[in-house]
Amino acid sequence: MQPYTPIHCRTYYSLLRGILSPEQVAETAAARGARAVGVADINGFYGLVKFAAAAGHRGLKALYGTALYDGEVHLCSLLCLNAAGFARANKILSRHIDAQSTQPAGYDPVDDLAADGWTGLWVVSSRADVLERLQRHSSAGLFVGLRYGEPFSGLRRLAVLRGLRVLAYNDAVYLQDEDPAFYRVVRAIGGNQLVDAVPPGGGLSAGQRFAGPREMRRFFSAVPEALQAAEEYAERAEGYRLPEGFIFPAFGGMSESESFARLRALCMEGIRRRYGRAAAGIPAAAEPQSGSEPDVFMRRILTRLDYELEIIRHKGFSAYFLVVHDIVRRVPRTCGRGSSAASIVAFLLGITHVDPLRYNLFFERFLNMGRKDPPDIDVDFPWDERERTLEYVFRTYAGSAAMVADHVTFAFRSAIREPARVLGYEKEQLDRLTGLWRRGHISDLPEELRQVVPRLYGMPRNLGTHPGGVVITPGPITDYTHVQTSPLGWPLIAWEKDAAEDAGLVKIDLLGNRSLGVLRDSMEAVNSRYRTSLEWERFSPLQNRATRRMIGEGDTLGVFYVESPATRQLLRKMGRGDYEHLVIASSIIRPAANRYINEFVRRLRGGAYARLPEPVGSALEETYGIMVYQEDVSRIAIAVAGFDAARADGLRKVLSKKDRARRLPVFRDEFIKGGRERGFSEVVLYELWDAVLSFDGYSFCKAHSASYALLSYRLAWMKRFFPLEFYTAVINNGGGFYARQVYLNAVRRLGFPILGPDVNASDYRYTIEEISSGRPGRTPKALRIGLCQVQDLSADLLKRILAVRGGEMCGRAGRGNEFKTVIDFIRRTDPDTASFRSLVQIGALDSIAGGYTRPQLFWLYYHFESTAGLFEMPEAPECIGDYPASRKLLDEYRSAGLIFSRHPIEIFLPRAARFRQPDAFPMVDSQSIGDYEGRSVRIAGFLVAEKEIRTSKKQPMSFVSFEDQFGVFETVLFPEVYSRMVDHLENGVVFVLEGRVESEWGSLQLNVAR
Repeated sequence: MQPYTPIHCRTYYSLLRGILSPEQVAETAAARGARAVGVADINGFYGLVKFAAAAGHRGLKALYGTALYDGEVHLCSLLCLNAAGFARANKILSRHIDAQSTQPAGYDPVDDLAADGWTGLWVVSSRADVLERLQRHSSAGLFVGLRYGEPFSGLRRLAVLRGLRVLAYNDAVYLQDEDPAFYRVVRAIGGNQLVDAVPPGGGLSAGQRFAGPREMRRFFSAVPEALQAAEEYAERAEGYRLPEGFIFPAFGGMSESESFARLRALCMEGIRRRYGRAAAGIPAAAEPQSGSEPDVFMRRILTRLDYELEIIRHKGFSAYFLVVHDIVRRVPRTCGRGSSAASIVAFLLGITHVDPLRYNLFFERFLNMGRKDPPDIDVDFPWDERERTLEYVFRTYAGSAAMVADHVTFAFRSAIREPARVLGYEKEQLDRLTGLWRRGHISDLPEELRQVVPRLYGMPRNLGTHPGGVVITPGPITDYTHVQTSPLGWPLIAWEKDAAEDAGLVKIDLLGNRSLGVLRDSMEAVNSRYRTSLEWERFSPLQNRATRRMIGEGDTLGVFYVESPATRQLLRKMGRGDYEHLVIASSIIRPAANRYINEFVRRLRGGAYARLPEPVGSALEETYGIMVYQEDVSRIAIAVAGFDAARADGLRKVLSKKDRARRLPVFRDEFIKGGRERGFSEVVLYELWDAVLSFDGYSFCKAHSASYALLSYRLAWMKRFFPLEFYTAVINNGGGFYARQVYLNAVRRLGFPILGPDVNASDYRYTIEEISSGRPGRTPKALRIGLCQVQDLSADLLKRILAVRGGEMCGRAGRGNEFKTVIDFIRRTDPDTASFRSLVQIGALDSIAGGYTRPQLFWLYYHFESTAGLFEMPEAPECIGDYPASRKLLDEYRSAGLIFSRHPIEIFLPRAARFRQPDAFPMVDSQSIGDYEGRSVRIAGFLVAEKEIRTSKKQPMSFVSFEDQFGVFETVLFPEVYSRMVDHLENGVVFVLEGRVESEWGSLQLNVAR
């Protein structure tokens, strides 16, 4: 019996034109006895790596190709025979994908193939015009495609006429009878149209069902040569295999040995720079001079350096480090983070800034001899300097560098809202249905959604861009993947980070961080205003007692990485603000570790605990016997179960993988067996395994938290000693956990006046303004709101305002050329109506209004032509009065998007006062709530942050932060209360809450009842 191989299957990586996962395709082929299986997704190889893995797991050869479509028209399919064919297909796809998003397209892949051929490919088409054009180049490797389920007699005659071979294939898109209905919804979402506008079944034919061998043989019984051609392809094609090595270019044309020598020399220079006098005995050459006797400390450094360099040399990563160093040195205000911060090589090169020896950072989490996957070096740049970094990379490695993609999937919310929308549900219904889905009430959804939503959840939707991942290849990047242009104009590969890693591409993460901009701007403001000399690399306030005390009190609003409600509460419970404990606090905050957090605080506060047997006790000593860091999983697996570094790292990685349920039992059995052989008791082993499981989902390695905690400490020092400069920088950089309103309120609580936008006094950004105090020798400061806050102010007018005053768009505005009157302003800037309205409503023209009310300014604007020759303000009609205070307040909010003339809660306090009843619980505020510990109270506040979580019984509950005029306070809504309040929380702003004040280790929280 003639064999049959499915060579042309379509997966959901055809991006809203497919519904099968790569696993479903491979599993179906394996179940039907195939030895190979092929995908041919539409216009791309987005799912190729995952498909190859799925096929490999089932012992199948992974055949691969792509179906080239022009809109809805199938032009031809490119079936890859080898790497040369893959590279050719990638070049075509890279041009074709970009062209598909432009009108007119300006590129025809058929012309490209006809001009330059298709070496390493078989080209299959059922279109006579396409075949005719391609045959002008060659007939070799060109086939007339006969598609299962469609008449082929005419195509067979065409093949004979043109002297071409025929090839049979099944364009397999679905499996079950109900699949076309689901596909129709997917196509409606892709086309942004209602389902009724899409043909039944989404246009699928019965022939696009995944056919079995018997069906294929029966259908093509009259043309056995067509099936034979398909099998010939399956035999000849090499199939896609994941590489065993790493793909990364040489640096500067150097050999590996030259790169290694250069790397070592840079490290020796770094020792002298980083360690100063302690490195006086280190010579300038790459190798220490014979007879030199560095002290014990220097021997530690050199020993660690030699250890790391040997692994780097053995792995061939010297060029990788040199490339990253070359990038970082051009924009030195960085924060190297992630596991690479455990490397002394990275520290000496200036890529990272925490001494891994001093803080006992675990290098093997980053790199070890047994590690199979490439390491990641993550570097944060100030968010507004990152673009310059990327420009350098793509200019230096043009044609060989690209951003890593993000495969955007249907998330929890979009998985229900998008299908409901195309099925015709109105907005009010969408909100109700979303609530049912969020609460797990799937059975209460309409039948048409019950069949779609769970299946859609997690399915790829479109291509996005990874926040910072960049890959660089030795030659043209199209030898390895196709690329397309991202919305920001950068080249973008087909794969997300995991697939890129599996494909051997070494990723460098170059990320933008707003808090680095906060620190930069704070330092520049302080150095300029107070004539200090703070330096980026040397500024280290870790021993400052006042900063330590502030952190220990949880007063970290605005401080990057440690300002979330959960972290501020933890810091209060700990009562410790030293750097080492800040590193622990910022790492232990993770979803699955709640019970360990409470136990950690108890032990930190002096609670007794049984020390774990050695060597575990020593390994976890600094964290009081609690597994806190990501690498603790590896360290404990090595110490307890005898894992080698590579196997231990495999356990760590599998904890965050989607297939963890399948793979974890194997690791557990190995862990328990290894621990028994080393004499550990069953109780200890299962206790440790439970701790390992708490690293489910995301978690942090110590090196990562140590790097960010250093940045946190620098920012905390700024907040403690220069709070106005600090908060100004936070607001200007758009950085922080909370909305801008919360930081503005914090500035007010510190006693600094908030000055509204003003066309003469405001710059583009928020600025610090000195104001007259009336007292000699004292110059108080205020925060002036920038013109950037005026929401309907056009960019063109904003530029003109600053230019007329002699300023710059992003710097200090000029002085001495201010507007004298509103007529002067109109004459010199020619404002459009919407911008003028917004400036009036926000009060930005009040200082030059000359006694005019705001409504009178509109009269002046509309009568400007008749007053254009005047230099003085004409008299306004007396019949035009002024707006009431309530209208001005509403205009302020509408024009600025926030309230700056007062604390927002003050607007609602009269309304909240009616809840102050003699027979009810006392009405309190956040300043006095601590006096009511253990009692029930009422308190007014506006919502500033919310985090929904699931209990152990999978019930939703929420931690919600509110604010009044005295500060932010925290509340908890347990499931029964939350189920009643969730709709109010989604739609409300200001609340009066009733509940019991509870305290845990000094951290207050309101347990809300209603």
